[in-house]
Formats: sequence, C-alpha cells, structure tokens
Amino acid sequence: MKKFIHRDDIGDFECPEIKVIDGKRFYVTPDGSAYPSITTILSLQDKPGLKKWRESVGEKEAKRISQESMRIGTAVHQMCEFYLCNYIVKLDKEEKVIRDTFNRIRFLLGNINNIVGTEIALYSDLLRVAGTADCIAEYNGVPSIIDFKTSRKPKKEEWIDDYYMQTFAYKLMFEEMTGLEIKQIVILVACIDQFEVQVFKKPANDSDKYLTKLVNIMKKNPHITGAMHQPIF
Repeated sequence: MKKFIHRDDIGDFECPEIKVIDGKRFYVTPDGSAYPSITTILSLQDKPGLKKWRESVGEKEAKRISQESMRIGTAVHQMCEFYLCNYIVKLDKEEKVIRDTFNRIRFLLGNINNIVGTEIALYSDLLRVAGTADCIAEYNGVPSIIDFKTSRKPKKEEWIDDYYMQTFAYKLMFEEMTGLEIKQIVILVACIDQFEVQVFKKPANDSDKYLTKLVNIMKKNPHITGAMHQPIF
C-alpha cells in the first residue's frame, strides 16, 4: 500500500459549519453568513433526461436504483478517503459490488500525493456558495481539485457539466480562502456495472465558462441563493 504524503505547510483556514435548513444543506461561515451547498444549487436545474429515465423504468424502480447507487457511491467515497489518509481499508468486510468498484478507482489513487486534505468544507464570499471537496492534492504532480464519482455506466463528457461546475467552484473557494493556486480539476468516475474508470481533466483556465453557468443557475433561483452581486463573469 502506498504511503501518501500529507502537507502540513498550508496553515489553518477557517472552515464553515454545515447545517441543514428547511431540508437544504447550508454552510455557515465564520462571519455568520449562510451559503447554500453547491449540490443544492445544481439540483435546482431542470433535468429532462433524468425525468425521461424515471418514466421509462417506473418511479418505484427508479427510486430503488437511485438509492442503491447512492449507497454504493457513499461507501466508495469513504473508502477512498480512508485509503488516502493511510488507513487500512478492510476490503474483505465489504460486499462485492462496493469492493470491486473501489478496487477499480484505487489504482488511479496512486497518482495522488502531497495531499492538502480530504473532505474539506469550503466557501466563497464572492459566489456566496459553499461545499465539501473530496480531495485537494497533486495529481501526477499538478495541484488539483480531485472529485470521486460512481456511475452505473460510463459518462459522455457532454453529460457532466454539473461535475465541472462543482469542481471549478471548489477551485475558486479554495483559492479565495488560502491564496494558493489550483492548476487543474480531475474527476474520476468509477463504473459500477462495467470494468472502467473514466478520468476527466480540465486546466484552470477553463473555469470561467463553468462558473458563469453556475452563476446563471443561482440568479434564476433567488429563493435559495438570495440576492446576487453584480455579474461576476
């Protein structure tokens, strides 16, 4: 098992406190501001493809598949976090589908090192949004926001704008809070039903495109986001 290096030269920065308000996840910053989570914001979008799928399989089956996928995804996320924190992951105690999905992504975790942290709560006063980044570290030597995803089947890149909006928002939050530069975002997607892990990467200079999309979603939903600043991008 690889021994991951964790950086201790970043210094302390104040992370927000996570609270659930009216069934939605909010982060309360050190100055008392309450910002919605990035996942809450992204959930406000219309998703005709998802609606069509639910109609095709039936509501009961769609709920079962969604809950099962969420359960597997949560378990794999936790195992990735433990593995990167140099804890022993006891695979023999996990059910086969979780064990196999984690093993697929585990080989790519070896590309990660010099870890700033895992499951880091972040926020941005500029965007007025917050979230929890899976991992901030070097990926093949490049400072990166790294996100772990699971999926029943492989993703096409045109389907994952939400992933890019989420990770580029984490990039902005981390840089705003620490002054440290992130060079790229990396999204690892482990497929549950197929032997495949997809790697999606984008450089830092692609951020404006996706942050603009995020801001537009927020402007359309002031009941969650509150009044927006003047256009940022």
